Amino acid sequence: MIGKCDQCGLESVEVKRMKKPNSQEETALCNQCRPVDGAYAY
Repeated sequence: MIGKCDQCGLESVEVKRMKKPNSQEETALCNQCRPVDGAYAY
């Protein structure tokens, strides 16, 4: 989904909706701000 990153403020980037740890609140994070996951964690 294309949108604005809630953490760094970049606009018109691909963001992913993620739930904050220990919270039901959702945030939109871009690829740079999103924590690494699975096999793609280099």
